Amino acid sequence: MKFGISPSPFQWWISAEQLSEWAKTAEDFGYDGIFIPDHYDLPAPPFPSNVLVDAWTTLAYIAAKTTKIKLGSMVSPVPRWVPSQLAKVIAMVDALSGGRVIAGFGAGYCQNEFLNYAPGGVFDKPDVRFEKFIEGVRIILKLWTEESVTFNGRHYKLVNATLKPKPVQKPHPPIWSGAQRPRMLEATAIHFNGWVPDRSMWMKVSNTGTRGVSGPEEYTIYVRKLKELLKKFGRNENDFTFGVLGEINFDSELVENYRKAGCQYYIVEIGPAAKPNQYITLTKKFAEEIISSFT
Repeated sequence: MKFGISPSPFQWWISAEQLSEWAKTAEDFGYDGIFIPDHYDLPAPPFPSNVLVDAWTTLAYIAAKTTKIKLGSMVSPVPRWVPSQLAKVIAMVDALSGGRVIAGFGAGYCQNEFLNYAPGGVFDKPDVRFEKFIEGVRIILKLWTEESVTFNGRHYKLVNATLKPKPVQKPHPPIWSGAQRPRMLEATAIHFNGWVPDRSMWMKVSNTGTRGVSGPEEYTIYVRKLKELLKKFGRNENDFTFGVLGEINFDSELVENYRKAGCQYYIVEIGPAAKPNQYITLTKKFAEEIISSFT
Protein backbone atom coordinates (compact mmCIF):
# COMPACT_ATOMS: atom_id res chain seq x y z
CA MET A 1 0.00 0.00 0.00
CA LYS A 2 1.27 3.46 -0.92
CA PHE A 3 0.67 6.77 0.81
CA GLY A 4 0.40 10.30 -0.48
CA ILE A 5 -0.10 13.61 1.27
CA SER A 6 -2.25 16.60 0.32
CA PRO A 7 -1.68 20.06 1.85
CA SER A 8 -4.25 22.80 2.20
CA PRO A 9 -5.10 24.69 -1.02
CA PHE A 10 -4.48 27.87 0.97
CA GLN A 11 -0.91 29.04 1.40
CA TRP A 12 0.12 27.63 4.74
CA TRP A 13 3.87 28.29 4.54
CA ILE A 14 5.53 31.50 5.66
CA SER A 15 8.47 31.22 3.25
CA ALA A 16 9.35 29.20 0.16
CA GLU A 17 12.11 27.58 2.21
CA GLN A 18 9.50 26.26 4.63
CA LEU A 19 7.54 24.75 1.74
CA SER A 20 10.74 23.18 0.40
CA GLU A 21 11.66 21.72 3.79
CA TRP A 22 8.20 20.18 4.16
CA ALA A 23 8.31 18.64 0.66
CA LYS A 24 11.72 17.12 1.35
CA THR A 25 10.42 15.76 4.66
CA ALA A 26 7.50 14.07 2.91
CA GLU A 27 9.91 12.51 0.43
CA ASP A 28 12.38 11.39 3.10
CA PHE A 29 9.66 9.87 5.30
CA GLY A 30 8.29 7.53 2.65
CA TYR A 31 5.34 9.32 1.08
CA ASP A 32 4.88 8.32 -2.54
CA GLY A 33 3.31 11.57 -3.72
CA ILE A 34 2.33 15.16 -2.92
CA PHE A 35 -1.12 16.16 -4.21
CA ILE A 36 -2.18 19.81 -4.20
CA PRO A 37 -5.84 20.86 -4.56
CA ASP A 38 -6.41 22.92 -7.72
CA HIS A 39 -8.65 25.84 -6.75
CA TYR A 40 -8.66 29.51 -7.71
CA ASP A 41 -11.65 30.78 -5.72
CA LEU A 42 -12.96 29.28 -2.48
CA PRO A 43 -14.58 30.74 0.63
CA ALA A 44 -11.65 32.02 2.66
CA PRO A 45 -11.13 30.31 6.02
CA PRO A 46 -10.34 32.34 9.14
CA PHE A 47 -7.02 30.52 9.49
CA PRO A 48 -4.12 30.80 8.80
CA SER A 49 -4.25 32.36 5.31
CA ASN A 50 -6.80 33.30 2.68
CA VAL A 51 -4.28 33.06 -0.18
CA LEU A 52 -5.03 30.24 -2.61
CA VAL A 53 -1.98 28.73 -4.29
CA ASP A 54 -1.71 27.75 -7.94
CA ALA A 55 -1.34 23.97 -7.83
CA TRP A 56 0.81 23.35 -10.90
CA THR A 57 3.15 26.29 -10.31
CA THR A 58 3.69 25.07 -6.76
CA LEU A 59 4.24 21.50 -7.95
CA ALA A 60 6.87 22.74 -10.41
CA TYR A 61 8.68 24.40 -7.50
CA ILE A 62 8.46 21.20 -5.43
CA ALA A 63 9.79 19.22 -8.40
CA ALA A 64 12.96 21.31 -8.30
CA LYS A 65 13.42 20.69 -4.57
CA THR A 66 12.87 16.91 -4.59
CA THR A 67 14.14 13.94 -6.57
CA LYS A 68 11.68 11.05 -6.41
CA ILE A 69 8.36 11.93 -4.82
CA LYS A 70 5.44 12.03 -7.27
CA LEU A 71 3.55 15.26 -7.93
CA GLY A 72 -0.15 15.64 -8.59
CA SER A 73 -3.33 17.68 -8.37
CA MET A 74 -6.36 16.66 -6.34
CA VAL A 75 -8.05 17.53 -8.65
CA SER A 76 -7.78 19.93 -11.61
CA PRO A 77 -11.25 20.93 -12.87
CA VAL A 78 -10.82 20.41 -16.62
CA PRO A 79 -13.68 22.72 -17.79
CA ARG A 80 -12.22 25.61 -15.77
CA TRP A 81 -9.10 25.39 -17.92
CA VAL A 82 -8.52 25.56 -21.64
CA PRO A 83 -7.83 21.81 -22.00
CA SER A 84 -4.92 22.23 -24.39
CA GLN A 85 -3.33 24.72 -21.99
CA LEU A 86 -3.71 22.30 -19.07
CA ALA A 87 -2.12 19.57 -21.20
CA LYS A 88 0.85 21.85 -21.86
CA VAL A 89 1.29 22.86 -18.22
CA ILE A 90 1.21 19.27 -16.96
CA ALA A 91 3.52 18.00 -19.71
CA MET A 92 6.04 20.65 -18.74
CA VAL A 93 5.94 19.70 -15.05
CA ASP A 94 6.34 16.03 -16.02
CA ALA A 95 9.35 16.92 -18.16
CA LEU A 96 10.95 19.11 -15.48
CA SER A 97 10.41 16.47 -12.77
CA GLY A 98 11.77 13.60 -14.83
CA GLY A 99 8.39 11.91 -15.17
CA ARG A 100 6.84 12.18 -11.70
CA VAL A 101 3.38 13.58 -12.44
CA ILE A 102 0.04 12.02 -11.49
CA ALA A 103 -2.76 14.25 -12.81
CA GLY A 104 -6.05 14.35 -10.94
CA PHE A 105 -8.96 15.52 -13.10
CA GLY A 106 -12.54 16.46 -12.30
CA ALA A 107 -15.48 18.35 -13.78
CA GLY A 108 -15.44 21.14 -11.18
CA TYR A 109 -18.09 22.33 -8.76
CA CYS A 110 -17.14 25.78 -7.42
CA GLN A 111 -19.32 28.38 -9.14
CA ASN A 112 -17.13 31.40 -8.35
CA GLU A 113 -14.09 29.69 -9.83
CA PHE A 114 -15.84 29.30 -13.15
CA LEU A 115 -17.38 32.77 -13.17
CA ASN A 116 -14.05 34.39 -12.38
CA TYR A 117 -11.46 32.13 -13.99
CA ALA A 118 -12.99 29.78 -16.58
CA PRO A 119 -12.89 30.60 -20.31
CA GLY A 120 -15.92 32.78 -20.99
CA GLY A 121 -16.64 33.18 -17.28
CA VAL A 122 -19.49 30.68 -17.42
CA PHE A 123 -20.59 28.14 -14.82
CA ASP A 124 -22.41 25.63 -16.99
CA LYS A 125 -25.09 23.21 -15.90
CA PRO A 126 -23.82 19.79 -14.77
CA ASP A 127 -24.58 18.09 -18.09
CA VAL A 128 -22.54 20.64 -20.02
CA ARG A 129 -19.66 20.54 -17.53
CA PHE A 130 -19.62 16.77 -17.91
CA GLU A 131 -19.49 17.06 -21.70
CA LYS A 132 -16.64 19.58 -21.44
CA PHE A 133 -14.85 17.31 -18.97
CA ILE A 134 -14.99 14.34 -21.34
CA GLU A 135 -13.95 16.37 -24.38
CA GLY A 136 -11.17 18.02 -22.37
CA VAL A 137 -9.76 14.71 -21.14
CA ARG A 138 -9.79 13.33 -24.70
CA ILE A 139 -7.95 16.41 -25.96
CA ILE A 140 -5.33 16.19 -23.21
CA LEU A 141 -4.64 12.51 -23.90
CA LYS A 142 -4.40 13.14 -27.65
CA LEU A 143 -1.99 16.05 -27.23
CA TRP A 144 0.20 13.97 -24.94
CA THR A 145 0.38 11.01 -27.32
CA GLU A 146 -0.10 12.29 -30.90
CA GLU A 147 2.12 14.50 -33.03
CA SER A 148 -0.70 16.57 -34.51
CA VAL A 149 -4.24 16.82 -33.19
CA THR A 150 -7.37 17.95 -34.98
CA PHE A 151 -10.44 17.79 -32.77
CA ASN A 152 -13.97 18.80 -33.66
CA GLY A 153 -16.06 18.56 -30.54
CA ARG A 154 -19.22 20.24 -29.39
CA HIS A 155 -17.34 22.53 -27.01
CA TYR A 156 -13.69 22.47 -28.13
CA LYS A 157 -11.99 22.51 -31.51
CA LEU A 158 -8.35 22.05 -32.45
CA VAL A 159 -6.73 22.27 -35.87
CA ASN A 160 -3.35 20.58 -36.34
CA ALA A 161 -2.42 21.32 -32.73
CA THR A 162 1.01 20.19 -31.56
CA LEU A 163 2.35 19.91 -28.03
CA LYS A 164 6.04 19.88 -27.14
CA PRO A 165 7.67 18.76 -25.03
CA LYS A 166 5.70 15.59 -24.64
CA PRO A 167 5.45 14.17 -21.12
CA VAL A 168 8.36 11.97 -20.08
CA GLN A 169 6.03 9.18 -18.98
CA LYS A 170 4.77 6.92 -21.74
CA PRO A 171 2.21 6.68 -23.08
CA HIS A 172 1.31 9.56 -20.74
CA PRO A 173 1.24 10.51 -17.04
CA PRO A 174 -1.33 8.57 -15.02
CA ILE A 175 -4.66 10.36 -14.72
CA TRP A 176 -6.87 9.82 -11.69
CA SER A 177 -10.42 10.89 -10.96
CA GLY A 178 -12.43 11.34 -7.79
CA ALA A 179 -15.67 10.46 -9.54
CA GLN A 180 -18.72 9.34 -7.61
CA ARG A 181 -21.76 9.55 -9.90
CA PRO A 182 -22.55 6.72 -12.34
CA ARG A 183 -21.62 8.49 -15.59
CA MET A 184 -18.41 9.83 -14.03
CA LEU A 185 -17.52 6.33 -12.81
CA GLU A 186 -18.09 5.02 -16.32
CA ALA A 187 -15.86 7.74 -17.75
CA THR A 188 -13.23 6.81 -15.15
CA ALA A 189 -13.31 3.19 -16.26
CA ILE A 190 -12.94 4.20 -19.93
CA HIS A 191 -10.26 6.89 -19.77
CA PHE A 192 -8.52 6.91 -16.37
CA ASN A 193 -5.71 5.05 -14.63
CA GLY A 194 -6.90 5.52 -11.07
CA TRP A 195 -9.73 6.53 -8.77
CA VAL A 196 -9.22 8.58 -5.58
CA PRO A 197 -12.51 9.77 -4.05
CA ASP A 198 -12.77 11.98 -1.00
CA ARG A 199 -13.41 9.86 2.10
CA SER A 200 -15.82 12.50 3.42
CA MET A 201 -18.38 11.25 0.91
CA TRP A 202 -18.92 8.31 3.25
CA MET A 203 -19.08 10.23 6.52
CA LYS A 204 -22.58 9.79 7.90
CA VAL A 205 -24.36 11.48 10.75
CA SER A 206 -26.16 9.23 13.19
CA ASN A 207 -29.49 9.99 14.85
CA THR A 208 -27.61 11.27 17.89
CA GLY A 209 -25.69 13.82 15.84
CA THR A 210 -22.32 12.09 16.13
CA ARG A 211 -20.29 11.27 13.07
CA GLY A 212 -20.00 7.63 12.20
CA VAL A 213 -17.74 6.25 9.50
CA SER A 214 -19.14 3.61 7.18
CA GLY A 215 -16.51 4.44 4.59
CA PRO A 216 -14.73 1.13 4.02
CA GLU A 217 -18.02 -0.72 3.60
CA GLU A 218 -19.29 1.66 0.92
CA TYR A 219 -15.83 1.90 -0.59
CA THR A 220 -15.97 -1.85 -1.23
CA ILE A 221 -19.18 -1.38 -3.22
CA TYR A 222 -17.62 1.32 -5.40
CA VAL A 223 -14.50 -0.77 -5.99
CA ARG A 224 -16.68 -3.65 -7.13
CA LYS A 225 -18.64 -1.36 -9.47
CA LEU A 226 -15.47 0.05 -10.97
CA LYS A 227 -13.96 -3.39 -11.49
CA GLU A 228 -17.11 -4.44 -13.35
CA LEU A 229 -16.89 -1.33 -15.52
CA LEU A 230 -13.20 -1.86 -16.20
CA LYS A 231 -13.96 -5.38 -17.37
CA LYS A 232 -16.85 -4.12 -19.50
CA PHE A 233 -14.57 -1.69 -21.34
CA GLY A 234 -11.73 -4.14 -21.77
CA ARG A 235 -9.46 -2.59 -19.16
CA ASN A 236 -7.09 -4.53 -16.93
CA GLU A 237 -7.83 -3.80 -13.27
CA ASN A 238 -4.19 -4.58 -12.44
CA ASP A 239 -3.23 -1.44 -14.37
CA PHE A 240 -5.64 0.68 -12.34
CA THR A 241 -5.06 2.30 -8.95
CA PHE A 242 -7.76 2.33 -6.27
CA GLY A 243 -7.12 5.11 -3.79
CA VAL A 244 -8.85 7.32 -1.26
CA LEU A 245 -8.38 10.85 0.09
CA GLY A 246 -9.05 11.49 3.75
CA GLU A 247 -8.26 13.98 6.50
CA ILE A 248 -5.11 13.19 8.41
CA ASN A 249 -5.67 11.03 11.45
CA PHE A 250 -3.72 8.36 13.24
CA ASP A 251 -6.21 5.49 13.14
CA SER A 252 -4.29 2.54 11.70
CA GLU A 253 -7.39 0.35 11.97
CA LEU A 254 -9.30 2.66 9.63
CA VAL A 255 -6.48 2.61 7.10
CA GLU A 256 -6.30 -1.18 7.37
CA ASN A 257 -10.06 -1.43 6.74
CA TYR A 258 -9.64 0.62 3.58
CA ARG A 259 -6.80 -1.65 2.50
CA LYS A 260 -9.00 -4.69 3.01
CA ALA A 261 -11.75 -2.94 1.03
CA GLY A 262 -9.44 -2.66 -1.96
CA CYS A 263 -7.59 0.62 -1.39
CA GLN A 264 -4.05 0.63 -2.74
CA TYR A 265 -3.16 4.31 -2.29
CA TYR A 266 -4.13 6.30 0.80
CA ILE A 267 -3.75 10.10 0.59
CA VAL A 268 -3.81 12.00 3.86
CA GLU A 269 -5.08 15.57 3.74
CA ILE A 270 -3.75 18.28 6.04
CA GLY A 271 -6.64 20.68 6.54
CA PRO A 272 -6.46 24.50 6.40
CA ALA A 273 -6.60 24.75 10.21
CA ALA A 274 -3.04 23.39 10.52
CA LYS A 275 -0.47 26.05 11.33
CA PRO A 276 2.84 26.36 9.44
CA ASN A 277 4.86 24.96 12.33
CA GLN A 278 2.61 21.89 12.51
CA TYR A 279 3.10 20.65 8.96
CA ILE A 280 6.41 18.87 9.38
CA THR A 281 5.38 17.47 12.77
CA LEU A 282 2.12 16.03 11.39
CA THR A 283 3.86 14.67 8.30
CA LYS A 284 6.51 12.88 10.35
CA LYS A 285 4.02 11.61 12.93
CA PHE A 286 1.74 10.01 10.35
CA ALA A 287 4.71 8.39 8.63
CA GLU A 288 6.13 7.02 11.86
CA GLU A 289 2.84 5.79 13.31
CA ILE A 290 0.89 4.70 10.23
CA ILE A 291 3.02 4.35 7.10
CA SER A 292 5.70 2.37 8.93
CA SER A 293 3.15 -0.29 9.89
CA PHE A 294 2.12 -0.86 6.26
CA THR A 295 5.59 -1.29 4.78
